[in-house]
Amino acid sequence: MAEATGTELTNNKTGFLTKISGFFSNAQKLKSDPAVQKSVPLAFGIIVTFFGILTFYFMQKPDMTTLFSSLPENEKSSVFDALKQNGVEVSLNPATGEIIVPVEDFHNAKMLLASQGLPSSVPDGYSSLNDMPMGTSRSVEAVKIKQTLEAELSKSINFISGINSARVHLAIPEKTVFARETALPSASVFIRLASGRSLGRQQVQSIVHLVSSSVPNLPSEKVTVIDQFGELLSKPKTDSNISASEEQIIQQMKLGEIYRSKVISLLTPIIGAGNVKAEINVDMNFTKKEITEELVDPDGNALRSEQNNLDESGDAEAKGIPGALANQPPLKPDLKQDAPNAAGGIGNIKSRSQSSVKNYEVSKKIQTTVAQVGQITKIQAAVVVREKKIISEDGSVSYEKINSKKLDEIKLLVMETLGFNENRGDSITVKSSPFVDTLEAVTIPWYESATMKELAKQFGMILIFAIITFGALLPLLRRVVVPASFASGTATQVVSDGDFEEDLEKVEVQEGDTLEDIKAKLKPKKQAISAEMLDTANTYDDKVAVIRMIVGDQAGRVSNVFKNMMKEQPTDN
Repeated sequence: MAEATGTELTNNKTGFLTKISGFFSNAQKLKSDPAVQKSVPLAFGIIVTFFGILTFYFMQKPDMTTLFSSLPENEKSSVFDALKQNGVEVSLNPATGEIIVPVEDFHNAKMLLASQGLPSSVPDGYSSLNDMPMGTSRSVEAVKIKQTLEAELSKSINFISGINSARVHLAIPEKTVFARETALPSASVFIRLASGRSLGRQQVQSIVHLVSSSVPNLPSEKVTVIDQFGELLSKPKTDSNISASEEQIIQQMKLGEIYRSKVISLLTPIIGAGNVKAEINVDMNFTKKEITEELVDPDGNALRSEQNNLDESGDAEAKGIPGALANQPPLKPDLKQDAPNAAGGIGNIKSRSQSSVKNYEVSKKIQTTVAQVGQITKIQAAVVVREKKIISEDGSVSYEKINSKKLDEIKLLVMETLGFNENRGDSITVKSSPFVDTLEAVTIPWYESATMKELAKQFGMILIFAIITFGALLPLLRRVVVPASFASGTATQVVSDGDFEEDLEKVEVQEGDTLEDIKAKLKPKKQAISAEMLDTANTYDDKVAVIRMIVGDQAGRVSNVFKNMMKEQPTDN
């Protein structure tokens, strides 16, 4: 039983080795097939090309664009997760940390996030009123309305350019029936500016008036605006004189800039661009003065009315019986100036007065003069002209001064341009001087720019693809496409090798074959060893030498022969 079991194990091992040997034998036969040898390079080239194209495709990244800028970190996380869950290729910009998506997915990502209510930095203010239950108290209603107003104001402020987010806090006092105890509401606005952005005075005032106009009884002085750096943007008007002074300084600077641009534009065609510099200081008087004068013309009188009065008093001569009444009527009065007395005598005149009154229309003029606000009181100008730069043959640098005549001409032109007035103390100075060469700005080398890096990346991918194609595929194709001059010799060699392989597989070693028989079988298969060598090898040493030559020349084939001999050798029981 033990011998039978050992025999079965030996047979199983022998059968397994036979299968392996047959597999390698078939593979060797398939490899030696000329059609297979021609098709293998082509198949290998196709596989290499396919993997090269696949690698090039996967290494290409699509153009990315920023989806949202300056989002809070919590909002950024929500947006990132939502896009990931919906299969959108999303990533973070390594330089700014902003969310970026492919350009072709930009609008789809926007619509997708809008359907989910993202980003939700500024909630919808009126949504809180829709959820208000029945029977809500007045205090709760007031708080809800205040929150709604704050949310809507925040949303409106967010639309201003340069503002990423905004929050509004309202302090609205409760209504009271006592007028003296009524307090005014106030508001605070917190804004988060974009990177590198700032708000001008007009924009801040727009925010202040937007909030004050949206809340009843809220004056603009009660609105405070601050940014994320804690800077107060809405400066209170504590002193009107300070505000007026700021406006005056701004007006002086603007007028000086206008004069400077006029001087530069006048001298540039004469001297050349960049060869003249000018600075102009303008002093202005912003004092408001009002003068009222009343002028009377003594020669321009006209008589309006005249009144003359004459008063006389006197005693007449006595007539008749003293103490008795006259029986005759009085005489008619004589109105003539020189009329004689009734009795022929002259009366006694005691007093006489005469007055005359004349009324004239007086010619007068009332004149009110208001002095101009912002009147120029003095102009001071300084103009510098670049001297000509001369480089000698040895490389030394010198400067040629401008003659005084030309400087006087330039000064005259500047005086006429500015409206020079010596009486008010204007002064103009013109001189020549060498200019310091402008320092060149630090620029990134062209080979370090983002465009060149991207081009280098693309070129590297193309280079790798070319190396794979022309380094691996082209040599294989050259082996397939054989030149005509070598076609006959190569074909003969391939056929002879194929016939030799096929004949080698047909070599059979019978039981009891000697070494001479094996050499006789190998003799027609091996052309490198002549028949004379086998015939002359009579001794054992010569035969061993011939076998060594065969093994050294075709070791693989000899090993196959011995494998076949071992496989076909009967097992001794």
